[in-house]
Amino acid sequence: MDAVYGLATVNSSNVYHLRIAIPSALRKIYVEEGDTVQVGAPLVDFDSFGTMRSPLEGIVTNIAYENRETVVPQTPVVTVMDLRKRYLAVSLEEKGAVKVKKGQAVRIRFEALGDKTFEGVVKSVYPMDGQFEVHIEPKNIPTEILPGMTADVAIETSIKENVTLIPIRGIKSGKVKILRNGKVSTKEITIGLSNGEYAELLSGEVGPGDKVFLTEGN
Repeated sequence: MDAVYGLATVNSSNVYHLRIAIPSALRKIYVEEGDTVQVGAPLVDFDSFGTMRSPLEGIVTNIAYENRETVVPQTPVVTVMDLRKRYLAVSLEEKGAVKVKKGQAVRIRFEALGDKTFEGVVKSVYPMDGQFEVHIEPKNIPTEILPGMTADVAIETSIKENVTLIPIRGIKSGKVKILRNGKVSTKEITIGLSNGEYAELLSGEVGPGDKVFLTEGN
């Protein structure tokens, strides 16, 4: 498998920034950063506007003012993000971006969750600030993964058939330890493409049916 690798950031496609058009003092703030709110939940009271409520279900990610402060027009007062609409964004250079297409499969790994890998799919690719930004739609990622967190991603740009794959965690200094017919032996190998979990075996006396020992600590 050929892949393009990058470091992606979690975002939400449904974000509400509470702003006002004219200056007003904050009378009361009902929420704190990290709070989960429902549609219609009170966020703040203004002297001039009364109570402002959340238009969406989500998590409060930022509060820019304190009680009794005067809010500057058009500056975000409270930010609410919908965690059901999360996506990952990764910036790539032209050499990698030219291989990426909408619909390609993506493998996602969050450092905070160890070796667990999640699946995703490329939704869009477009230019941004001299690079190319790729948006990835993840599948079934945990609710504790919040906007702003990062993940290692491998975008699968091509797949080879009939190849032998070796678990990366079983390779040490170009060698693997295997169990074959009840006997343990160490084999030198040469590997090719990798998706972060498995590597393509180019040469070496390892084949289907051999059991590979994982390296110490894994």
